[in-house]
Amino acid sequence: MKLSDWAKKEGISYITAYRWWKKGILPVPAKQIKTGTILLSPQTRDTENGVVLYARVSSSGQKDDLTRQLGRLVKYANSNKMKVVKSVSEVGSGLNGHRPKVNTIAT
Repeated sequence: MKLSDWAKKEGISYITAYRWWKKGILPVPAKQIKTGTILLSPQTRDTENGVVLYARVSSSGQKDDLTRQLGRLVKYANSNKMKVVKSVSEVGSGLNGHRPKVNTIAT
């Protein structure tokens, strides 16, 4: 899978995913081919042997904070040799409990 497709699927920007790849903190194995395309190795999602990362901010003005928050979670998981099986990020208020993506964690 291409890095851009993976980033879209995970709900993060391509630039963020590329920065993670450059820093070596991308939560999935990846390699760059001669054309410059970054390909990710397919992974099975075994939730019994891995962790799910969830990041949330309350307003759209905090999207940069959301990216940094998820980046810190990825870095922590990688440094502690945790297998990341899914990452979820969203913008949603903590007051009304409207956080639809948090429900996707169990699936």
